[in-house]
Amino acid sequence: MPSRILPPILLISIVFFFSCSQPIEIPEGFQIEPGFELTRVAAEPLIQDPVDLEFDELGNTLVLEMPGYPFEDQQSKIKVLKDLDGDGIYDESQIFVENLQLASSFLPYKKGVLVAAPPYLLFVRDDDQNYIPDQVDTLMGGFSTGNLQHNYNGLTLGLDNWVYAANGGNDGAPYWWNDSTTKMDLRGQDFRFNLETNTLERLGESSGGFGLGVDELGRVFETHNLIHISHLVIPDRYVQGKQLYQNILLDNVSDHDENGLSRIYPIGEQESRVNHPEQSGFFSGSCGITHYGGRALGAGFDHTVWVADVVLNLIHVDHISANGASFQASRDAEKREFLASTDRSFRPVNMAVGPNGALYVVDMYRKVIEHPEWIPDEIEKTLDLEAGKDQGRIYQIQKEGSKENFDIKQFQSAEGLIESLSSPNQWVRMTSQRILLQSELNDSVISSLRELLNSSNEMAHIHALWILDNSGEIQNSELLKAMENSSPAIRETGLKIAETRLDVDKELIQRIVELVADPNQRVALQASLALSILSPSVFEEHQDRILNQIQNVGIKAQDSWLISGLTLATHDASASLLADLLESDDVNTYSFEFLASISHSAGNQREVGQVFSSLANSSLSASKKQNLIHQLNSQLRDSFPVLLASIQALEKGGNPGIISELAVTRNQLNLPPSKEFLEYSRNALATVMDETLADSIRLEQLELIKLLPYSEKSEVLFEGLGQSQPLKIQDKSLEQLAVLKEPEIGYKLVETWNELSPQTRRNASDLLLYNAIHHDALLTGLEDGTINIGEMNFDLERRRELLWWTDNEETKRRAELLFTDSGVSNRQEAIDQMKPALEMTGILKTGKVVFERICATCHQYGTIGNEVGPALTEIGRKSKETLMHDILDPNAAADPQYINHRLETNDGTIHMGIIAHETDDEITIKKMGGESVTIPKSEVKSFRSLGTSLMMEGLENSMTAQEMADLLEFLHNGNL
Repeated sequence: MPSRILPPILLISIVFFFSCSQPIEIPEGFQIEPGFELTRVAAEPLIQDPVDLEFDELGNTLVLEMPGYPFEDQQSKIKVLKDLDGDGIYDESQIFVENLQLASSFLPYKKGVLVAAPPYLLFVRDDDQNYIPDQVDTLMGGFSTGNLQHNYNGLTLGLDNWVYAANGGNDGAPYWWNDSTTKMDLRGQDFRFNLETNTLERLGESSGGFGLGVDELGRVFETHNLIHISHLVIPDRYVQGKQLYQNILLDNVSDHDENGLSRIYPIGEQESRVNHPEQSGFFSGSCGITHYGGRALGAGFDHTVWVADVVLNLIHVDHISANGASFQASRDAEKREFLASTDRSFRPVNMAVGPNGALYVVDMYRKVIEHPEWIPDEIEKTLDLEAGKDQGRIYQIQKEGSKENFDIKQFQSAEGLIESLSSPNQWVRMTSQRILLQSELNDSVISSLRELLNSSNEMAHIHALWILDNSGEIQNSELLKAMENSSPAIRETGLKIAETRLDVDKELIQRIVELVADPNQRVALQASLALSILSPSVFEEHQDRILNQIQNVGIKAQDSWLISGLTLATHDASASLLADLLESDDVNTYSFEFLASISHSAGNQREVGQVFSSLANSSLSASKKQNLIHQLNSQLRDSFPVLLASIQALEKGGNPGIISELAVTRNQLNLPPSKEFLEYSRNALATVMDETLADSIRLEQLELIKLLPYSEKSEVLFEGLGQSQPLKIQDKSLEQLAVLKEPEIGYKLVETWNELSPQTRRNASDLLLYNAIHHDALLTGLEDGTINIGEMNFDLERRRELLWWTDNEETKRRAELLFTDSGVSNRQEAIDQMKPALEMTGILKTGKVVFERICATCHQYGTIGNEVGPALTEIGRKSKETLMHDILDPNAAADPQYINHRLETNDGTIHMGIIAHETDDEITIKKMGGESVTIPKSEVKSFRSLGTSLMMEGLENSMTAQEMADLLEFLHNGNL
């Protein structure tokens, strides 16, 4: 184990220099937004495998190298880059410190750097700042060391003087090195720590990615693979283990997602995706999220967050705007990215803003960036995972002709540091704040900071508040004044700082209660969150005022995040508040979401009996009562016999939905089912499939049979899956089947597979795959052809459910006969025969003719063809190899919405095609050639899936290898 002073695993490096006298020209193939310059400022041999970059207060550039990725065979090191001739290109590198485990992040701190070196947090001291370490302290241990992409990373100093870090989705139990009793289970969350107070706490739900983007007010943005930008709206310290109605507090703020994926625009011919070809052209390797606060790129790039995609070799920019108490991220430009490269080894893993306001891009430069864990074994054998390990680049992005510069000497005097707090550059302000907080502040500096509290410069005011707070010099009167400021950002800051003083100052609490009604949703949320952490005794003292304000605000509250904040501010009084709301004349004025949120929180409180009593007498509609009972049930934990009378009063109303939900309540409280429920549920078996009843009544009947044993209701539930049934009846029937552990269910689903609607088949495929008791039924269906393998959407993870992650060796054996870890292929011989086309030069003009002859009947490309199958206008985002596989083997991974169906009407007419639209009353079939026909369900005699894609197999027989090459060229470049 490492020692407190100098861990034996960490050897201080000998200073060593690399020189590179001639700057390397930028390689061709980069595309950058007009008006900006891209300059390669460092490259191998100066640096290799860079993953993080920071600028210290001396103006020097420090780079963290991680040559051990992905094999963990070498330790990380930090280098200092030097620009000897002042031309902006680095000429020399000096090793600062090495043997840093598998460090992936670092941060300037005092006179040295903090290093995230799992399982440790290290502090490399350099007291005379000569880049020769004086001492290395181990500050923490206990961090996870798993997949290197997911080790903790993203060290970022916050305005509040805490250090924030991304946890990568790992577990781990870090502790302060000299005190193992401080061990804290991270539970997969991100976290923060304070080195001045030795405090460590969970921050909140982690995206699981690499990097954190922290804006000028300290709001945290995260990224991970598919979901490129999320905002942590409510940190864990306010939630304190409570289960909220809005249970996901990490908000995907992108406004440009398509079915859960964000489209991005790489350039050049793309490589084949090794695991998820369907993600081609969408974010799948997002990382290095960075808030740009440098101002030097122009006012148009204020409030932007930059995210790299290492798989598709580009950098994407989002503009951030308010969206209630959270935010909205909107792409900077349509159908193009700020920076993209045709060089498939360009791997932008991180970014940093420099003293001059320019943005610096860290390019690890690797041929293969995907971790071997997620590369199919057969494909991994063909790849050189070491390619590029001796390379790496740093690029600078700035406006064309930019002369921006910052005189680092400004940090050498107190006056210069104070002045720097007004800089438009976030790096300058934060560095100035860090230096001030790591220094002894004399009366003159304190006085100057107080003068900034009257400054018209919003950010200078905010930095001054935080510095005075961390120095113990802030006064409550100054916080009250901040919370009355016309600037929402300053009011929000005042609220955050006031949190630690609420138990001793009633005037602050009163002002915070008033701010719960602030017109700015972020401020109102922060005020609610501040009230949520009052001590129980102080909350009780102010309870009436707080609950009255929550009622007043709640009646107009529409923002989901504010509603969650208001709920947290009720502490343990949500049950009594809800009871009062239910009995009030205004109860129908409140949004259902507000009532549901309060109900969700009230379910495990002793006063819940009062809530049930109030529900019985409330003027709420029956459906809302049922839904509120559902929320109470979700948190009901203890057996409260006192509820029985209230439950019985609600049951006497005779509403089937309420009686059904109360049956769940009784079950959770270990109470016997009511005679009303037993009577209704038995009757429901006979009526739930009565098609003369309204759908709403039939759904209530389905709820009533939810608690009956499978043997009594199986026939009804499978009848509910019929295509003639309303879609909601199909969904609810399958939901009930999905929670039952009966092997028969899988076999019956496979038996009726072709009779199921497309929507039900999609959901049924998950039921079969993710329940081991159904694996035999699934495999049997695949083996005998009842289920087309393409309908199962066997991406990498879904294949591995059967190949790797099951304990049943027979399941693995049978799965291996159907597909491999690298994919599904039904027509490998045809693909192999056509492979020469991939080496041929395609002729675009001829390819257009081939498309019109063979593909245009069902596919549209630009203005050519018919949109029956998927439009192919942007299909060039896929590699030519993947496109050829899709053309020749269309049933290997058929999108369920393009499966061919056969429909016969009562008069004997047969229609073949895909389902373009389906409602409870009619079906629209789109045929080859583009013709659509809509048939009332009352006229349908039979309707079944043919299990195959509308696109026929055997297209290789209608074209030569050269024509295939021409077609691929057209699909790739026909819209240019």
